[in-house]
Order: sequence, then C-alpha cells, then structure tokens
Amino acid sequence: MTGAVQLKLNIGCGTSGIEGWVNIDNSPTILLSRLPFGRRIFRTPDWPRGVLRADVRKRIPFGNSSVSCIYSSHTFEHFTYEESRAVARECFRVLRPGGILRIVVPDLGIMVCDYLAGNADPMASHRFISRLLLTASVRDIVHAGAHHKQMFDARSLARMLQEAGFLAPECSTFGRSRIAEIAGIELESRRSESLYMEAVR
Repeated sequence: MTGAVQLKLNIGCGTSGIEGWVNIDNSPTILLSRLPFGRRIFRTPDWPRGVLRADVRKRIPFGNSSVSCIYSSHTFEHFTYEESRAVARECFRVLRPGGILRIVVPDLGIMVCDYLAGNADPMASHRFISRLLLTASVRDIVHAGAHHKQMFDARSLARMLQEAGFLAPECSTFGRSRIAEIAGIELESRRSESLYMEAVR
C-alpha cells in the first residue's frame, strides 16, 4: 500500500473523531446537533463536523477493496452477535487485500477475573452485572443500541471474525498494531478494560 492513497475508517468514533480518518457513527444526536441551535435545544454532544452518520449494520458506504485499515473501539458490543458478524463481513468486503481490521471491545475475561477476585464483597455479583451494561434504559428509545447487547472474550471475538472471512485473527495489546498511526487514535483511558484484536484481509 506504499505510495497509494490510504482510506482509513474509524467505525463508532463517538465524539472523538480523528483527523486523517473517515469517522463514522450512527448516533441520532449527530443530525440534531447540526440543526440551527440544535446543540442548545437538545443538549447534544459536541460532534465534530466531519463525522459521517451511517448505520454500518446495513452497509459500510464504501466500495469493495477500497479501504486500507479499519479501527473500531467499544462498538461491536452494542450489536447483536449476528449484527456484529454482518458488520465484520462488511469490513472484509471493503478492505483491500492486506488491509487491517482492529477491533477493541470490553474484555469479559478481565471482568470475570475482577469478579472472582472480589469474592469478599457481598455485592460483587451485582457490581459485576452492572458493569456489563446489558440492561436497556430510556436512552434506547432515542438511540437503539445505547446499551451493550453482548460481551466478548478472546475466543468469541476471534470466532466471529473467522466466520466473517478473516483467517487468522490475533490478540494484540494497547498501542501495538500493524496500523502505523495507532497512537493517534487509541485511547489510553480504555486500556485497562479492553480486549484488542487484529485481523488481515
């Protein structure tokens, strides 16, 4: 990919859109924030102007083999398993041969270990369930998928990527990536709770 124009997608960017990437999110507050006085009336987040609103569960709005790399942090857990597999298949479709998909999700394994280590706490079970964020709230009326619909460990995330067509997904760590510009997009604040995985098209 040396010398070629590199198209880099950031799926589920939230309000932290990164320069040099195509930043995609599906929050309805993106459109509300762009109405005249929308932010003041609806108290929406301060969305960067360049964020593209798209529902990647239906389609990633780019052509086959057109994308160099895809980054997605704390997004796939907001899909059902079937939806996440469909999105991963879309990632496979749009990536160039040799293109990289990097997915970061909350690590269920870390949460279970923390729960088991806190067995002296009589409310450990409730704290564990609360931490999973699987309970729907009023936010889901406005923004379906605001809560978590599933949780991954390394085995289930690798399996989902394999089912989407990626042959050899590999666990990674914070800041270690085949994506050269990873330091500019990966959030330190997510490091202690996250599972990192990469796959090559």
